Amino acid sequence: MSPLDKKLWRDLRRVKGQAAAIGLVIALGVMMQVMMSGLVHSLQETRAEYYERYRLADIFAPVLRAPNSIAAQLAAIEGVSRVETRVTGMVLINIPSRDLPVMGRALSLPPGGEPGLNAIYMSTGRMFDAAHPEEIVLLDSFAEANGLIAGDSLVATINGAQREYRIVGTARSPEYLYTTAPGELVPDDARFGVIWMNRDAMAAAYDMVGAFGEALFSINRDAREASVLEEIDRVLKPFGGGGAYGLADQYSNRFVSEEMSGLEVSASGVPPFFLAVAAFLLYIVVSRMVQAEREEIGLMKAFGYRNREVGWHYMKMVLVIAVGGAIAGCLIGIGAGRAMINLYTVYFKFPFLVFGA
Repeated sequence: MSPLDKKLWRDLRRVKGQAAAIGLVIALGVMMQVMMSGLVHSLQETRAEYYERYRLADIFAPVLRAPNSIAAQLAAIEGVSRVETRVTGMVLINIPSRDLPVMGRALSLPPGGEPGLNAIYMSTGRMFDAAHPEEIVLLDSFAEANGLIAGDSLVATINGAQREYRIVGTARSPEYLYTTAPGELVPDDARFGVIWMNRDAMAAAYDMVGAFGEALFSINRDAREASVLEEIDRVLKPFGGGGAYGLADQYSNRFVSEEMSGLEVSASGVPPFFLAVAAFLLYIVVSRMVQAEREEIGLMKAFGYRNREVGWHYMKMVLVIAVGGAIAGCLIGIGAGRAMINLYTVYFKFPFLVFGA
């Protein structure tokens, strides 16, 4: 070890308290950068994979009542690659532990239970049997919040008529990563539920036999969404349509996107503040050390050390502190990011996780 390196370690021991404090500030900045950027990347990758696997629609087009024959005309719109129609409606769900019924939404699924768009992930139990119109699948977060499991009975008021149904399974859906009751901003899993039913049973309950209440669309990559929306509204306007909207405006997706945007702002704004403070502290410590060691620097130059070598000696002190803090921040950031993404997975009801640091 050269004499300058021995002096470096002696200097580090002498200022170990200041070096540790500066290293901690650097570690915090790097930790925030790794954690937040990894969190945003993981959430984006998980959401994209979830949407793709379960074929979340690109466009949603609610309508009062349109005949099923219109589906062929919708499919012929330029830019549309797939159309799926379904029956939808609001429902009042009676919970034994509550004095008043809670709001919910009923959605139809094809008799086989596997739609071309907006498929669901079965969490527990099984899909309903088309031969048993009383069987339903319930949103798992709502079921868990209200202590409901597969096999339980559920009384619901659909289209003004009270009926009893049997829960055969619970599920998650990319359409409902974030759920709130109508008129509320804060999510409460116990106050808003989603019911999936056989389409024939729902059509009979809502007087929609031979008709649909919402059309779902998948569009081509090169399609202009605005033009497709305009054409969809034109076709559905005679049947009470005219309010088609894209995935960007879908309530659940929009909330998740805004949450990710907030995390991106934090990832780009907070870490540089910590690193700027650390750089300022390093400058103060090293500049004071250089001022205090003017005589030592003169002796080093008298012994033949060049300016570059003396300058590199003090730069190595900066690098040791900075690299040590950065390594610690990376390790802590990866661990903290994994813990945070698990929390967001539960919060947004992702059935799986794609983690990236």
